[in-house]
Amino acid sequence: MKKLLFISTFIFILTSCGGPSPEEELASAEQQKEELVEVLQTETVELERNKQRLEIIENEISQAETSQSDENVQAYITVIEDYSASLTEELEALGSVIEEIRQEGDVDEADDDIESIIRNIEDTISTYESEVSDIELNETLMRRHNSIQLAHEEIPQALEAIRNGAEDNNLSIIEEGISALNDVSEFY
Repeated sequence: MKKLLFISTFIFILTSCGGPSPEEELASAEQQKEELVEVLQTETVELERNKQRLEIIENEISQAETSQSDENVQAYITVIEDYSASLTEELEALGSVIEEIRQEGDVDEADDDIESIIRNIEDTISTYESEVSDIELNETLMRRHNSIQLAHEEIPQALEAIRNGAEDNNLSIIEEGISALNDVSEFY
């Protein structure tokens, strides 16, 4: 009997010290399954996001390829290049005249030069407006054109201040006009 009791106790000790019970193993397996399901769901969502990003990139590439052969896009690019070159040239000339005025302190001699440059800038703007009106603008070009339109609303006031400063022989008014003209660059 002692032997039987000893063997029973020994078996009981071995089973309690042994591996997890089937219930514990099942609970652990179910927990692992839930964790894997969550990981799968997260990965599925990330995969869907990546598919959407890829579609957006493919659309942008397609639009860019289409735009390269679009006559309106090419026409607008040509107009913008001419506009930018002309405006840059006139603004550099104006900068040179203003620098001469600062060094010499005499606005009277530069009055005609300033007036000529202002007329050229106004002509450049007018030419741009006229040429763009003949082009069918897509959404991207329209955003660019609208930004330029905002600049065109501000430029006349800046030019008028420069013109008035030149007529009044007042460098500080010219400087205010130049500052206003520099502020217009935020639209480009």
